[in-house]
Amino acid sequence: MKIDIRADIKSATKGLSRVQKKQIPFATALALNDAAFGARKELRKQAEKKFENPTPFTLNGFQVVKAKKKELTSIIYVESKRYKYMKFQIFGGTRMPERKAIVVPTSRMPLNKYGNMTKNKIKTILAKPNVVSTTINGRPGIFQTDRKVRTKRLVSYKDSVTYKPRFNFEKIVKGYVGNTFNRHMEKRLNAALATAR
Repeated sequence: MKIDIRADIKSATKGLSRVQKKQIPFATALALNDAAFGARKELRKQAEKKFENPTPFTLNGFQVVKAKKKELTSIIYVESKRYKYMKFQIFGGTRMPERKAIVVPTSRMPLNKYGNMTKNKIKTILAKPNVVSTTINGRPGIFQTDRKVRTKRLVSYKDSVTYKPRFNFEKIVKGYVGNTFNRHMEKRLNAALATAR
């Protein structure tokens, strides 16, 4: 997922001298980058609101390709490893297992501080003598038996998991850029014109 930020600089060049116009591409590139990095910060902020205690790995997944004087386009995107799971939060859809099944924890499964279940945690749980990976009543998963010989499900094995969109990446970026770009452009252009020779 990526969004390109471009700028129409024709209106900004009206009434400027030839020397001053030379500053336009430089100022525009800086303004585009200001907007892009501001949008990245806004994405992190909104992710912290939408997701319960998101991991630093997720928050650091929003990346920027900077604009240059000869390439007046900034790009904001989700890094590929994060995109594998973030795409379901952005667009929704049905997730299929990469191997045998999707491992979905129940409320009884101990999770880490980010609300996630790690592979090492599963291995640790399965190493306990009262925990087994099996199928009960036609439902596969990981089960634990307590002292009263009651069986509780810790994990379910799913053939697929369906998600609804909950993180509007495009709206967040375009909203931030639309509200701030002119301000960034004015600041950068004034600074560039002040040093024009």
